[in-house]
Amino acid sequence: MFKRIGKLFMREVSTILKDRDVFTLIIIVPIAYAFIYASLYFYKTEERVPVAVVDVDRSEFSQTFIRRMNANKLLDVVTVTGDLKEAKNLMSSMTVQGIIYIPHDAETDLKMKKSVTVTAYLNTTRFLVSNDINKAVNDVAFSFSDETRKIFLQSSGYNSREAETLIEPVRNDIRPLFNTNETYGDYLLPGLLALILHQTLLIGLSECVAREREFGTIREMKVTSGGNAFAAITGKALFYFLMFTAYSLFFFAVTFPVFKINLIGSVPLLIFITSLLILSAIFLSIFVSSFFKRKFVAMIIIAFTSYPLFFISGYVFPSYALPVPLQFLSKLFAITPYLSAYNRLTQMGAGFENIKSEVFSMTIITTVLFALAWWRVKALFKKEVSSYPDKSGRKERGS
Repeated sequence: MFKRIGKLFMREVSTILKDRDVFTLIIIVPIAYAFIYASLYFYKTEERVPVAVVDVDRSEFSQTFIRRMNANKLLDVVTVTGDLKEAKNLMSSMTVQGIIYIPHDAETDLKMKKSVTVTAYLNTTRFLVSNDINKAVNDVAFSFSDETRKIFLQSSGYNSREAETLIEPVRNDIRPLFNTNETYGDYLLPGLLALILHQTLLIGLSECVAREREFGTIREMKVTSGGNAFAAITGKALFYFLMFTAYSLFFFAVTFPVFKINLIGSVPLLIFITSLLILSAIFLSIFVSSFFKRKFVAMIIIAFTSYPLFFISGYVFPSYALPVPLQFLSKLFAITPYLSAYNRLTQMGAGFENIKSEVFSMTIITTVLFALAWWRVKALFKKEVSSYPDKSGRKERGS
C-alpha cells in the first residue's frame, strides 16, 4: 500500500505542476495573500483621523480644546470654521470623518460653573474611525471637566489631594489582559491568516478533485491505487497536508514576527490543532468537489460557500448573536472550534485544558469528513469508472 500511496503522491505533484490554475492557488496564493492582506493592517490601528472643528465660541477655552485634540494621536484637526454647514459639506465629501461643535458662550458658561456640551458629529458609516474620534474627544473633554471641578473644589477650601479624590471618588482601573494596545489589526490578523490557509486549501484541492472527473482520470487513479479508496485519498491528501503544514509553520515562524502578532501559547499544540484543521479541509474538499464534473464550477462553488464559514464561526461576530440555524450550521465545520482554540492559544496563552472541547470537536468532525470522503471515492470507483473511455476509445464495463 505504501508504494501505491507514493505513486499517487508523485502523480498529484505532477498534476499540480502541469496545471497553471491549480499551481497558482496551491503554491503562490497562500504566501502572497498572507503578506498582501496582512500588510493592510501593518500599523494595526488608525491614527490622525481628519476632523473639522466648528468653533462658534472663539475663546481661549475653545482654542485650548482644539490644541489638545490636535495633540491626541488619534485626531488631526484639518479645518477650524464657524460654519456648521461648511463642516457638514466636508464630511459629505469624506474630507473629514467627524465634526466637533464648540457652542457659543462655552467659556463664559464654564466660568459661571455651568455645564458645557461639546457635540461630536461622527461618520458612523465607518466603524473604526467613529470609535477613534469618540474616544479622543471624550478624553479631551474629561481632562477639562476634571480641571474645572478641581479648581472649584480648591476654591471651596479643599487642598489639591482632597480635590483630586472628590473629583473621582471611585476610580476605574481598566487593564486589557490581551491585545493590550486594543488595536483592530491585532484582533483581525490572526484570524485572517487562518482564513487564507483554510480557503486556499479548499479551493485548490477542489479544483484538483473535480479535474479528475473533467479529464476522465478517475480510472487512472483507481488503477494506481489498486482500487483502494483509502490509498487513493491518502496519496492525494498527503501532498496538500505537507504543503499546507509547511505554510502554517511559515506563518507562525515568519509572518507572526514580521507583523508583530502575539504567539504566547504552546507552539506544538498550535501545530497539532492546525494539522486537524488542514485534514478536515482536505476531506471536506474531496467529498464536496467530487460531485462536480468541471473544475471551474467546483472552484466557484467552494469559493462562494467557504468564505461565509469565517463569518459564522464566531470570530468576527459572536456565535450567540447569530440566528439559531446558523449557530447549528457553524458547528458542523472544523473552522469554528479551530478559530476559538487558535485565538485563545496564540493571543491568551491557553493550554490544552482550556481548549480540549474544541480539540474533541475537531477530531469528531475530521473523522466524519474522512468517512464521507472515503465513501464518495469508493462510490466513484464503483459507478463512474465505467463511463470513461480507456486508451483504445472503448468504454470499460464494470470496475
